[in-house]
Amino acid sequence: MGKCGGRASAIDRIGPEADRMPLSTTVRYGKMGLIGEFSYPPNLAFRCGGKLVISTDRGLEIGEHVLLTCAGCEQQIPREQMQAYAQASSGDETYRFRNGRILREATEADVAEFRHIQSTTPQKLEIASNLAAEYGLEMKIVDCEQILGGERIILFFMSEQRVDFRQLVRRLASEFQTRIEMRQVGARDEARLLADYETCGRECCCKNFLKTLKPITMSMAKLQKTTLDLAKVSGRCGRLKCCLRYEHETYDALNKKLPRNNSWIRTAAGIGKVFDRQIITQLVRIRTEDDRIVVVPVEEILELNLPAPPPRPLGEDKGNGSGSRRERRELPPRPTRRLLRTLVPSNDEPTEEDDQAKEAPVDAPKPEDMSPAAEAQPSGSPESPPAGPTTGESSDNQQQQRHSRRGRRSRRRGRRNRPGRGPAGGPSGGPGGSSA
Repeated sequence: MGKCGGRASAIDRIGPEADRMPLSTTVRYGKMGLIGEFSYPPNLAFRCGGKLVISTDRGLEIGEHVLLTCAGCEQQIPREQMQAYAQASSGDETYRFRNGRILREATEADVAEFRHIQSTTPQKLEIASNLAAEYGLEMKIVDCEQILGGERIILFFMSEQRVDFRQLVRRLASEFQTRIEMRQVGARDEARLLADYETCGRECCCKNFLKTLKPITMSMAKLQKTTLDLAKVSGRCGRLKCCLRYEHETYDALNKKLPRNNSWIRTAAGIGKVFDRQIITQLVRIRTEDDRIVVVPVEEILELNLPAPPPRPLGEDKGNGSGSRRERRELPPRPTRRLLRTLVPSNDEPTEEDDQAKEAPVDAPKPEDMSPAAEAQPSGSPESPPAGPTTGESSDNQQQQRHSRRGRRSRRRGRRNRPGRGPAGGPSGGPGGSSA
């Protein structure tokens, strides 16, 4: 046994007994990243992870050797483990057994010839797309694959319905003088062919190693509590990212150990209702009967799915003399509502001037109405009786004053609202003047 790496043959790694052993290794080939098992002779020397010329059912192709699969390596992955991987995935579509044989290690001339063939791919794509539009076929030509031997050209296309492309295939075969193979793909396969890197910074999983594209649902994203924004959880293909399925089994197994939301459980802190759960840390948050929030590990849960306790009266004590927070909290008194006065009072509503007039004393003389004689009256002279009106006359005078003030306000409003008046109260021709 030898270490993986370098260029060597099976005889160099194993010894003379390699002539009596069935030798095989794994090679990745094709634009779809197919993986298959290929046999090779014991004296064939190649580099681990290098380019190889292989013979498949499609023709002569160039492939890449997969590390840790060569015979005689100390870290070789056994064939039984590869079979288990294939059965767990999708059988022959993932890993093809006895897929062909390795002819030789790819030389510089083989690699240069393959690059030259790949350089003509855009031209062939344009021709195929123009012919499909000429025949009126509702299909999108996605990519074109050409193999090293030139035995066939494989065209990948997308279409939402069944397409009869027999005339297109005959026309392309006469145009390129080779065998044409049409293969319909979906949105995820398109990303496998054309996409490069994802938002995580790594190469797209479907292009790098993922062979089986299983369905992914939005419930997986909800279970993992990721963002529900489709623009952030969608990949290059426009569908949900394949990596959402990687940890789904772990999340599903941990989720089954936790109690459901809004269920009642018994813990050392008492009976409580679950209102939040943390799947990875296996913690639950509950609200107890005395309105306390407690975080409990799943191992400390004593009973599950208890019946809901009956509601307690509002004034009942909880047993510790404190009561619940909702009961202890005193609501502030509600402020009284005050009605706002209108800006322009009506004629029958009292105004602020009326209120001031009511509050002022009736017989209090105004400073400007005091006569000089009253001011010059000596302090020792006897006070003369008030010359003001009586109580009945005073109330009549106040009512007349209120009516006169309301009348003046009404007349002012009427003059302001009269048509033809200017903004300052004068005629429209100017303030205080007539129009020319």
